[in-house]
Amino acid sequence: VFLLVNLSVSISFLVTHRMNVAYLPAALNEGTLLSICWIIAGLANGSFLYSAVDGHYDPYDGKNEGGPKAAGLLALSTFVSTCSLRIIMALGAAVMQHRMVGIVGGEELMPLEILFGLVLMSVWRFFHSANTLRM
Repeated sequence: VFLLVNLSVSISFLVTHRMNVAYLPAALNEGTLLSICWIIAGLANGSFLYSAVDGHYDPYDGKNEGGPKAAGLLALSTFVSTCSLRIIMALGAAVMQHRMVGIVGGEELMPLEILFGLVLMSVWRFFHSANTLRM
Protein backbone atom coordinates (compact mmCIF):
# COMPACT_ATOMS: atom_id res chain seq x y z
CA VAL A 1 0.00 0.00 0.00
CA PHE A 2 2.83 2.38 0.88
CA LEU A 3 4.53 1.69 -2.47
CA LEU A 4 1.40 2.63 -4.41
CA VAL A 5 0.71 5.82 -2.46
CA ASN A 6 4.37 6.77 -2.78
CA LEU A 7 4.22 6.04 -6.51
CA SER A 8 1.24 8.37 -7.03
CA VAL A 9 2.64 11.16 -4.90
CA SER A 10 6.08 10.91 -6.51
CA ILE A 11 4.67 10.98 -10.03
CA SER A 12 2.52 13.98 -9.19
CA PHE A 13 5.06 15.94 -7.18
CA LEU A 14 8.26 15.17 -9.09
CA VAL A 15 7.15 14.51 -12.68
CA THR A 16 3.76 15.90 -13.57
CA HIS A 17 3.39 19.04 -11.45
CA ARG A 18 7.06 19.92 -10.90
CA MET A 19 7.20 20.33 -7.11
CA ASN A 20 3.86 22.12 -6.79
CA VAL A 21 2.50 21.35 -3.31
CA ALA A 22 -1.06 22.30 -4.30
CA TYR A 23 -1.48 18.95 -6.10
CA LEU A 24 -0.45 16.74 -3.16
CA PRO A 25 -4.01 16.14 -1.84
CA ALA A 26 -5.18 14.93 -5.27
CA ALA A 27 -2.11 12.68 -5.53
CA LEU A 28 -2.73 11.22 -2.06
CA ASN A 29 -6.36 10.63 -3.02
CA GLU A 30 -5.31 8.86 -6.22
CA GLY A 31 -2.72 6.77 -4.37
CA THR A 32 -5.27 5.76 -1.77
CA LEU A 33 -7.79 4.83 -4.44
CA LEU A 34 -5.15 2.78 -6.25
CA SER A 35 -4.28 1.05 -2.96
CA ILE A 36 -7.92 0.14 -2.38
CA CYS A 37 -8.05 -1.35 -5.89
CA TRP A 38 -4.79 -3.25 -5.12
CA ILE A 39 -6.31 -4.73 -1.96
CA ILE A 40 -9.48 -5.81 -3.80
CA ALA A 41 -7.47 -7.35 -6.66
CA GLY A 42 -5.06 -8.97 -4.20
CA LEU A 43 -7.89 -10.60 -2.29
CA ALA A 44 -9.33 -11.90 -5.57
CA ASN A 45 -5.95 -13.27 -6.75
CA GLY A 46 -4.83 -14.57 -3.37
CA SER A 47 -1.80 -12.27 -3.29
CA PHE A 48 -1.88 -11.97 0.49
CA LEU A 49 -1.74 -15.70 1.22
CA TYR A 50 1.40 -17.35 2.56
CA SER A 51 1.69 -19.40 -0.65
CA ALA A 52 1.85 -16.20 -2.75
CA VAL A 53 5.56 -15.91 -1.94
CA ASP A 54 6.07 -18.72 -4.44
CA GLY A 55 3.22 -17.79 -6.78
CA HIS A 56 0.93 -20.47 -5.28
CA TYR A 57 3.30 -23.25 -6.42
CA ASP A 58 5.44 -25.57 -4.33
CA PRO A 59 9.06 -24.52 -4.89
CA TYR A 60 10.33 -27.98 -3.94
CA ASP A 61 8.18 -30.14 -6.24
CA GLY A 62 10.91 -30.41 -8.89
CA LYS A 63 8.88 -28.79 -11.67
CA ASN A 64 10.45 -25.33 -11.14
CA GLU A 65 7.06 -23.62 -11.44
CA GLY A 66 7.25 -21.76 -8.12
CA GLY A 67 9.66 -19.23 -6.75
CA PRO A 68 10.43 -15.62 -7.54
CA LYS A 69 9.36 -15.78 -11.20
CA ALA A 70 5.91 -17.11 -10.31
CA ALA A 71 5.57 -14.55 -7.51
CA GLY A 72 6.47 -11.76 -9.93
CA LEU A 73 3.90 -13.01 -12.44
CA LEU A 74 1.28 -13.17 -9.68
CA ALA A 75 2.04 -9.54 -8.79
CA LEU A 76 1.82 -8.61 -12.47
CA SER A 77 -1.59 -10.29 -12.73
CA THR A 78 -2.74 -8.56 -9.54
CA PHE A 79 -1.61 -5.15 -10.81
CA VAL A 80 -3.35 -5.66 -14.16
CA SER A 81 -6.54 -6.38 -12.22
CA THR A 82 -5.85 -3.29 -10.09
CA CYS A 83 -5.50 -1.11 -13.18
CA SER A 84 -8.67 -2.57 -14.66
CA LEU A 85 -10.59 -1.73 -11.50
CA ARG A 86 -9.17 1.79 -11.44
CA ILE A 87 -10.08 2.41 -15.08
CA ILE A 88 -13.61 1.09 -14.50
CA MET A 89 -13.96 3.41 -11.50
CA ALA A 90 -12.72 6.39 -13.56
CA LEU A 91 -15.13 5.55 -16.38
CA GLY A 92 -18.02 5.15 -13.95
CA ALA A 93 -17.27 8.50 -12.30
CA ALA A 94 -16.99 10.20 -15.70
CA VAL A 95 -20.35 8.79 -16.84
CA MET A 96 -22.08 9.82 -13.61
CA GLN A 97 -20.61 13.34 -13.79
CA HIS A 98 -21.04 13.72 -17.58
CA ARG A 99 -17.40 14.59 -18.22
CA MET A 100 -14.31 13.24 -19.97
CA VAL A 101 -11.98 10.80 -18.23
CA GLY A 102 -8.63 12.17 -17.07
CA ILE A 103 -9.45 15.81 -16.46
CA VAL A 104 -10.18 15.63 -12.73
CA GLY A 105 -7.71 15.33 -9.86
CA GLY A 106 -5.47 12.31 -9.94
CA GLU A 107 -6.93 10.72 -13.07
CA GLU A 108 -4.27 12.46 -15.12
CA LEU A 109 -1.68 10.34 -13.30
CA MET A 110 -3.18 7.01 -14.40
CA PRO A 111 -1.02 6.39 -17.52
CA LEU A 112 2.21 6.87 -15.57
CA GLU A 113 0.88 4.89 -12.60
CA ILE A 114 0.09 1.95 -14.86
CA LEU A 115 3.48 2.04 -16.58
CA PHE A 116 5.66 2.42 -13.50
CA GLY A 117 3.36 0.41 -11.23
CA LEU A 118 3.56 -2.70 -13.41
CA VAL A 119 7.34 -2.65 -13.15
CA LEU A 120 7.52 -1.59 -9.50
CA MET A 121 5.07 -4.11 -8.06
CA SER A 122 6.31 -7.07 -10.14
CA VAL A 123 9.98 -6.41 -9.37
CA TRP A 124 9.23 -5.83 -5.69
CA ARG A 125 7.34 -9.12 -5.42
CA PHE A 126 10.11 -10.95 -7.34
CA PHE A 127 12.83 -9.71 -4.97
CA HIS A 128 10.65 -10.29 -1.91
CA SER A 129 10.16 -13.90 -2.99
CA ALA A 130 13.86 -14.33 -3.78
CA ASN A 131 14.89 -13.09 -0.32
CA THR A 132 12.22 -14.81 1.80
CA LEU A 133 13.42 -17.68 3.95
CA ARG A 134 11.52 -20.92 3.45
CA MET A 135 11.31 -23.67 6.02
